[in-house]
Amino acid sequence: MRRAALVFAALLAACGPNARMVKTAKDGAAIGTVKLSWSNVHVVFGTHPLIVDAGATGEFAELVEGLRLLGAPIGSIRCAVITHGHADHAGTARVLQLSGVKIIAGAGDVDRTWRGVHGPHHPTGVFARILKWFLPETYRPFVADVLVTDRYDLAPCGIEGEVVATPGHTPGSVVVLVAHGTIALAGDLFRGGLVFTTSPAEHFYQDDLKRDHAQIQMLIARGVKWFVLGHGGPISAAAIRGRFQLEQLAARNPAKNRGRFQLEQLAARNSAIVRDQREPLARPMR
Repeated sequence: MRRAALVFAALLAACGPNARMVKTAKDGAAIGTVKLSWSNVHVVFGTHPLIVDAGATGEFAELVEGLRLLGAPIGSIRCAVITHGHADHAGTARVLQLSGVKIIAGAGDVDRTWRGVHGPHHPTGVFARILKWFLPETYRPFVADVLVTDRYDLAPCGIEGEVVATPGHTPGSVVVLVAHGTIALAGDLFRGGLVFTTSPAEHFYQDDLKRDHAQIQMLIARGVKWFVLGHGGPISAAAIRGRFQLEQLAARNPAKNRGRFQLEQLAARNSAIVRDQREPLARPMR
C-alpha cells in the first residue's frame, strides 16, 4: 500500500496543466477545467470568467497557463471561489488576491485559511491513511474578501449563479451553482474514481461524513443534474442515483455500501437543509 501511495504521488507530480472544456453553453453554462498536480481548478465563463478553487502552493504559473489555454487570461477574472480550506484547493488563493482577484470562501474554514493550514485529516479508507503523508499541508494564509455563511449572489463577479454553504467535507465547504441550479461545482463533496473518473466514489477524507452525504442529496433534491468536482468528474446526478438509491441502498447490500453515500438515513435532515439554503443572501465582509 505504501508503494502504491508513492507511485500515485509521483504520477500526480509529473502532470502539468491539462486544460479542457467540460461543459458548453448548450449545457447551460460554459465551464473549463485545468487539471493540476493535486486537484482540478474550474473556470465558469460569463461576463467575466470565475475561478473555482486555486490548486496547491507553487502551481500559480501552471494555473495561469491553463487559464490562458482556456481563453481566460488572469487579468479578465474578477472573482475566485475557494470551495474549502484544504491545501490542494486553496494553495494559490493569496497570490490570486494580490493579482486583484476577489476571493470568496466559506466562513466555517477561517481557522484554516487565516493560518494557511490544511487541517486535520479524517480518512474514509485504508489508502487515505497512507496518502495523507504525501499531501500538501500548508499554503500562504489569506483573509477572504467575502465570507459565505449561507448564500452569495455571483452577479458582481459577472456570473449568473450563486455560492451555497454546504458544510460536511469541511465546516466551511461551499459549492457554486450555475445553469439555473442544474450544475454544481462541488469541490470535494465526493470524487471521481482513480481509473474511471466519471464513476462516483467516496472522497478520501471527510470531516463529517453524514453531513456531507446529506448535502449531496440536498443538491440533487434542489435540481442539480451535474457535479463538476475537485477530483475526477464531471458526474451526473443520474449516475449517483443509479448507484446509491435512497430507498433501496440499505436493503440491497448494507455491508457493501457501508461508508459510501449512506443517503437512506438522511431524508429527514434534507428538508431542513433545503430551508436553510433559502435564507437571505450573505453580504460581503468589509
